[in-house]
Amino acid sequence: MLAAGKRTVRLLVTYGPLLVACYLAGMLVHHLLIQLAGFVGAWAEELGTLLLPLAVLARLVALVAMLVVLRDGLTHVGALPESEKRPARRFTDALLAALLPFVAFYAARGYLADDVTSYLHRLLEVRADIIFTTDTDATEAVPAPAVLGVSVSAIALIVVAYGLRWLWGRYRERLPGGFALAAVYLETLWIYLSATIISRGVEAFTAWVDSRQAMVWLADLRANLTGWLAPLGAAWDTVALIIGEAAKVTIAPLAWLAIVGVIYGRSVQLSAPSLTVPKRAARVEQRFQVLPQQLRSRLGDLWRDFASRFTPIWKAILHMRTAGPAFIGAYVLAFTAVLFLEGALRVGIFRALGPHDINSFWLLADSLILLAIPLIIEPIRMALVASSYDEMIGISANTGNSSDEMTASDSSRASSGTT
Repeated sequence: MLAAGKRTVRLLVTYGPLLVACYLAGMLVHHLLIQLAGFVGAWAEELGTLLLPLAVLARLVALVAMLVVLRDGLTHVGALPESEKRPARRFTDALLAALLPFVAFYAARGYLADDVTSYLHRLLEVRADIIFTTDTDATEAVPAPAVLGVSVSAIALIVVAYGLRWLWGRYRERLPGGFALAAVYLETLWIYLSATIISRGVEAFTAWVDSRQAMVWLADLRANLTGWLAPLGAAWDTVALIIGEAAKVTIAPLAWLAIVGVIYGRSVQLSAPSLTVPKRAARVEQRFQVLPQQLRSRLGDLWRDFASRFTPIWKAILHMRTAGPAFIGAYVLAFTAVLFLEGALRVGIFRALGPHDINSFWLLADSLILLAIPLIIEPIRMALVASSYDEMIGISANTGNSSDEMTASDSSRASSGTT
């Protein structure tokens, strides 16, 4: 991990300005697209909903651009042979592969909810201006916009977007290259809508569970147990705190490592470490071969299209597994240090500026001041994750070479013993 740290510093010195430019452009386009979606949504909410996923796509395009910039400075990933596809197609494939894990991470971190909130605020502002400019005597309240949730129209939109995306993948070679942009948008749309609906469903299910009588009984049981035995209550709270904090510390860095692995795995010829196929999977394969040929062909097409979204994630996880817990632990510690630096910068900037009036200063300058923090942190974070993944690839390659040498030596011994 020490080599990854040195490489991170070298990458920041070499590519720092380009990384800042990519991130700043992504944030600017992201903000403009949310404003545009809110403006259009004030007139037609359906069109605003269709434009909002483009804001998420802008963040992902900036991320992929940053990693493309960093690739030339990486030792192991940079030495891998590039995919035989054209650069534009490699970039498109990287976007399509990274959309699913990126949107999942984006929603889990609350960024998706923040985008929806900003969109609704802009929509209400424009709608209020429309109402009060068309009729100066209007006393009608501004109608609340419809919040996207589980509905027939949303599910139908997901099915249509997924179907068109599947058709593009099936007939990709026969279609003009410009259709790839539409495919990226369709992939973003159905994943974005699915993530939004799932998030709303989880919130509704959690609220329903919390309101059940069984949860009250469990709370009473815990209160009775901890009331009679105080150390048990302290142990309960300590274990819950440790598990919660460990999840907060580890999930974000591992998710970033998986996303970077997906993007780099699509741009170079990188094979995953070998893994023994379970016997149960082999039985399923045998039963699948019994089906009629035409049915097997159709099911195979659907399964390959669906599994193609998870295969790059699985390859990245296998590389993490090969790297070992010591390397992953050091990487998580370095990632946590970057988070600490982010908090320290936030506190330091506020302390350096000192107290100011909210109306005359902070309402005008807060966005510009707070933007300086991610402009510093995000290039450091991306350089660290890319360097760590590069080092992990080197460990995986060395492990694979060692296992190949052991296999070759065992084979030679067996053959010599036979003779």
